[in-house]
Amino acid sequence: MIRRALSCAAAAALTALAPAALADRVAVLPARGGTDEAARSAAQAEVAAGLAALGHTAVPDGAVAAALKGVADGVADTTDEYRAVSAQTGADWVLSGTVEPAVTTARVELTAYLASTGRVESVAREVDRGRSAQQTQEMLAVLLRPEGVGIGELPWERPAGAAPPAPSSAGGATVLPPVPAPPPAPPANEVQMAYPLGPERVWPAYSGGRRFALSASLGAAVAAARLPGASGSAASLVGAARAAYAVGDHGLELFAGGGGNLVGPFAGWIEGGARLMLTPSRTPEGGAWRAFPLHVGPALHAGAFFRSGAGAVGPGGATYRGDLEVHPVIGASLDVALALSPSVQLEAQLGNLRWVPTGDGSLLLLGATLGAGARF
Repeated sequence: MIRRALSCAAAAALTALAPAALADRVAVLPARGGTDEAARSAAQAEVAAGLAALGHTAVPDGAVAAALKGVADGVADTTDEYRAVSAQTGADWVLSGTVEPAVTTARVELTAYLASTGRVESVAREVDRGRSAQQTQEMLAVLLRPEGVGIGELPWERPAGAAPPAPSSAGGATVLPPVPAPPPAPPANEVQMAYPLGPERVWPAYSGGRRFALSASLGAAVAAARLPGASGSAASLVGAARAAYAVGDHGLELFAGGGGNLVGPFAGWIEGGARLMLTPSRTPEGGAWRAFPLHVGPALHAGAFFRSGAGAVGPGGATYRGDLEVHPVIGASLDVALALSPSVQLEAQLGNLRWVPTGDGSLLLLGATLGAGARF
């Protein structure tokens, strides 16, 4: 009985230690293959998510990049180069991958170098776009283990409908096939943004990590409510400039700027405010966030509005402009931004409601502007 109890305790200890033994350090090299940068980036993210789900620890990208500087052509693809990367990063495994995307599938090949034995093995398969994260994790589970790939058919090469191998027994213990892990959750701090000038992985979604912005715009405004005694056209051509700073990671941006009428009654304003720019298209796909860089949100602003006072007619019919009047202004608009890249975006302000209270009544302006900006 004592011997049996000791055996059970030893087996339980080995079972508890098994996950820790699998928690190896893996140096993941940049994905290669094809001309689709978005496909390579997505494959890289799925590999990282698969490693985390299997209990492995990925070497930081910065350490891998530093190790690759010692490789002659910057691409590690030989046993000696894998050994050098492993030695510099302290990784138990060095993993490289290539991806060749097609219409609904992609051919993924993973190559792994095990530092303790110097063994290099690879597996390849056609993965479905809709299940690429799960199928990539299956490849990693077969490849990154001390016994290696082994011989015989791989799990995904089994004919459709065929029953899985029967559980085997060793020393009286039943060995069951592994239970597939659930699909990994998208990383919280990365989004694959489909910029028109080229896709990039950025964070946050709105600012792309470039928090300062400068922009200029042109547009039109009309006085929906005018002051008593006002004359002339109620419409005007306006111009404006703005400096902004994106706060946090959820689209909140503070701004300050000013503008005025380029054509129409003499008037201008200086103001500051805030807007919340949301990214409606951001969705999880293949273990990563993906989005189109169209951002929409409300803006509120307040400041000072200045205009010329009532004029006077002098001798000979000459008209003289009145003194400059300054009044408070409160406004709101619906802002839309289309980012062409992380550093360039087109902007529009719709509605451009400005309410100007004066001693003689209230002035209500409506309009819209279109412009462009740069982010830093």
